[in-house]
Amino acid sequence: MRILLHNRAVNSMFEKYPMNHYEFSNSADGIDKYTEKMQEIPDQENLAPILDADYRLRGYADVLQFFPVPDDAFRQRLHLQSFSHMYSLQDYYTSRSGAATFLILHTDHGSGILECSGRTFHLEEGDLFWIDCRIPHTYRTDGTFWEHTDIHIGGTGAKDLYGEFAAAGQFVLRRNDIPYYMSDTEDLLDAYVRPESHRTMRIAHCIETFLMHLILSADKSRGRQAESSDILQNLIYYMHEHFREPLSMDQLSALSGLSRFHMSREFKKLTGFAPNEYLIRLRIEQSKVLLVSSSLPVYEIAALSGFESETYFSRLFHQRMHMTPGVYRKTHSGGGYSADRRNEVQNGH
Repeated sequence: MRILLHNRAVNSMFEKYPMNHYEFSNSADGIDKYTEKMQEIPDQENLAPILDADYRLRGYADVLQFFPVPDDAFRQRLHLQSFSHMYSLQDYYTSRSGAATFLILHTDHGSGILECSGRTFHLEEGDLFWIDCRIPHTYRTDGTFWEHTDIHIGGTGAKDLYGEFAAAGQFVLRRNDIPYYMSDTEDLLDAYVRPESHRTMRIAHCIETFLMHLILSADKSRGRQAESSDILQNLIYYMHEHFREPLSMDQLSALSGLSRFHMSREFKKLTGFAPNEYLIRLRIEQSKVLLVSSSLPVYEIAALSGFESETYFSRLFHQRMHMTPGVYRKTHSGGGYSADRRNEVQNGH
């Protein structure tokens, strides 16, 4: 067994970044030495869940060097826990569970296998998986070698974003589904190693962009049709133009050309609201503008906002804003209004 340690990547697309290089010729001794060296890195709070696993290593690993974080706010945002590029021989595996980290693993060359949630996924060149490492999982070489890039992510919001990605129980994206992978990875690494005053925010922004690209790619690969999205976008535009008019769910269904059930289900997937709730909130937003920017009586504001009566308007407003329209006006109003401005508001301008 031997271990070589030096500050550069070897035969990797990531050679331009400062990496520590580790080589393993004996898996049993190799992991002990690797873990020992990794534990010398200062950022142990982030690395602990990654190292707490069952490994068998043989091959080499290039691990991005730790760059000190200047403030605690970084830990409250999305952040990079570790980045490594690994060349693993046929007896390599990692098994982990209960780890507070999210792993994005990309197959650069060779092939591997992911076992997670009772399912087995075969990974070929260009394939990627994203998993929650709290869930028991194993990934290993399939064949003679597996060259892969491992990105461990943590921080506020990571769990929610992962939930959007894994909603259908599909953890793997194929090479044709991830056109932004390399550019997103490079943007993240550039942000991580570059000294600048807004470094932590830039890192978080790069990670969020990266993860959103994966979520959108997952949606596309699962067959969510762009046609339905376009239909509902047109329907939403129609609601914004005609929210002052009576709009029933049957009418919206007819306008979309979808059944009422299908329209409601897809609408909520895209917006987070049922169509009727979206319409109510749209009308309330209009009423808030009128309350603050005019001296119109509440019953007129209710009518101009699309509500059938002042009583109905006041009840819905209080349910969602937790105050009456009158209190909202007193709290947010900035002063009086001219007759010209009052006429503009009343005419919907």
